[in-house]
Amino acid sequence: MTRLIPILCAACAVGIGLTAWSQLPDGDTTIEIPKVAPTVNQTGDQNQINATDANPTTAKANDLLHKARMQCSLPALDSVVTKLVEQASESKDAKCWHLLAEAYLERAQQRTHLLGMAPGEPTFSELPDAFADDLEAGLAAVKKARELGDDSGELYRIEAGLMGQHITGLGTALQWNGKINQALKTASERRSDDPQLHVALGLRKLLAPTWFGNDPKKALEHFEFAFKAANDERPAVFAAMASYLQKKRQQAISWLERAVKKNPENKFARVVLKRLRRGEDNPFGRDVTEAEVAATK
Repeated sequence: MTRLIPILCAACAVGIGLTAWSQLPDGDTTIEIPKVAPTVNQTGDQNQINATDANPTTAKANDLLHKARMQCSLPALDSVVTKLVEQASESKDAKCWHLLAEAYLERAQQRTHLLGMAPGEPTFSELPDAFADDLEAGLAAVKKARELGDDSGELYRIEAGLMGQHITGLGTALQWNGKINQALKTASERRSDDPQLHVALGLRKLLAPTWFGNDPKKALEHFEFAFKAANDERPAVFAAMASYLQKKRQQAISWLERAVKKNPENKFARVVLKRLRRGEDNPFGRDVTEAEVAATK
């Protein structure tokens, strides 16, 4: 089975997690790439909760989410989601619900971590139950955060990622595309220098069908900005694919080396790097096997 990451390893996105089909009617969302990247904080969190939130509990949870994501581990994210659900159930803090929405998106993307990706290929033809549950719970958390006063660009970007993951083909693309475009537009108006927003925009251009908006060169510009601005290896993984689609194999290898250096736990990056060095065909499009993962340790 192939994967469109979002977002999100997924992916880990992203969410980050917008599929190629979101390029269909209602037009593209074009956002200029800022000249200067924002400063990365210690956790690499684009919501900057540590810097702005007086609630130490939320700040700690934000740090835990980042560390769990970097492990590329579903059990690690399960633990964080459980903690955040407990915290949110007793909280009227919008940031807490915002963080829970992001955690659900990260967990959904982690479920696709070892799946291949190719232009024009939806992640799933039918959403697995656990994956769909994360998306619905994530959107519910977005709604709650907004009701509590969160109108941030990052929350709209998370919402776009969660909606984008619903797309399984043309029918669902037509259902969700307008909402996705509007969320991305609002996200860009609130914060155009959000690195994860540029990952999402890059994925739209990278994973669009070759006959409908596929633009690896432009996608690479978004990923380059995001990699500089975020403590996150995933933009480098996507940059590697953008380079490979432009027949720049050595550049793709260099990007994956940077991704693995930043986060050695990214199994997809490690395996595809090995495939590229060997000159294998379709290195990004094939699912990663456990045997391949074991061979990279």
